[in-house]
Amino acid sequence: MNLEDVLRKNKTLRNIHAGKRCFIIGNGPSVNTQDITRLSSDVKITVSSFFNHPDAKIVNPDYWILADPNFWLKPEIFFSPLLKLTKDKAITSKLFVPTGGFPFFSSINFGSLIDLHYYHYDGTKDIQSRIDLSSGVPPFGQNVIIVALMLAFYLGCNPIYFIGCDHDFMKVTKEEYENIRVDHFYANPNQNKCSEHLTWDQWQAAMARMNYEYDQIKQYATLWGFNVYNATRGGSLEHFPRVKYEDLFEHGIREINIEGILSAIPDISSVLGSSAVKLINEREFVSALVLLNEAISQNIGKEYRVEGLDYMRSICLTGLGEHREAIKAARQDYLYNSSNRENSLAILQALGDEEFRENGESI
Repeated sequence: MNLEDVLRKNKTLRNIHAGKRCFIIGNGPSVNTQDITRLSSDVKITVSSFFNHPDAKIVNPDYWILADPNFWLKPEIFFSPLLKLTKDKAITSKLFVPTGGFPFFSSINFGSLIDLHYYHYDGTKDIQSRIDLSSGVPPFGQNVIIVALMLAFYLGCNPIYFIGCDHDFMKVTKEEYENIRVDHFYANPNQNKCSEHLTWDQWQAAMARMNYEYDQIKQYATLWGFNVYNATRGGSLEHFPRVKYEDLFEHGIREINIEGILSAIPDISSVLGSSAVKLINEREFVSALVLLNEAISQNIGKEYRVEGLDYMRSICLTGLGEHREAIKAARQDYLYNSSNRENSLAILQALGDEEFRENGESI
């Protein structure tokens, strides 16, 4: 196995969904209480044995991730039944597996439905560097949801929502441990008691590692401007702010046409602004924001102002899913850059800013 050749295939996926919201669907029991068929137009990342779900074909996830070595070490129990389900239900998806499973997965003919990709754990990587699935990623695989998050970051998705990530096993006491199983939304006859595999001390060490990895990935999200929320009903995963799943649809969160917005980027005379334009066209919204904020600070008090900086900030913030802040920036551009009002008003309308009138007054 040549690692560079194996991972090169992932390069085409970098920022492919920049600015689109994404749902990571876990396999916790709470999935049975939420209508996942509402996710038809969103980016969907599923994990492990999701295809047991009766609505798996309707959801037809874009991505499918495996992390547990049992999938390739005991394929007759864990993987082969899932592969049969994908064929029976005619599900199409990109499957991501660790390079540790290469000997097994490279021998399978997946046909045209499943597009196989690999990811590689690299112990030299940490959250200070951009996550790049075309090379190694931090060795955060204690829970497959963490791998799904790294993939969502690489795809450029923003914001990112969890559902079905109950993680009640993280709160188990020593007294409870002897009899617990990790429950899923589906019945699993092969699911043994956790204590049959790990001692209590080993279990505690695994939970400590999981908490550490979630803390690290949360820091990464903050560092690089990703918005991650937990829309799971109940559960014990508390590393990310909670939102109500149903509210993400009842209030009509809009899909923004980034391509249309990018076509209206103004000509910018400043060096910082011109550099930001290049970064925006490459979907590097976080880096562009850094330059734009500096350019705006240099604009203060100048007799000849560089116009259009707030408009470009609104583009970046829209691409990052920060719709409320994007509205503020577009309002600033509308009010103080009269030559660009048509474009800034278009962003405000696309973002659903119903409190802003065409004359620039708030209701």
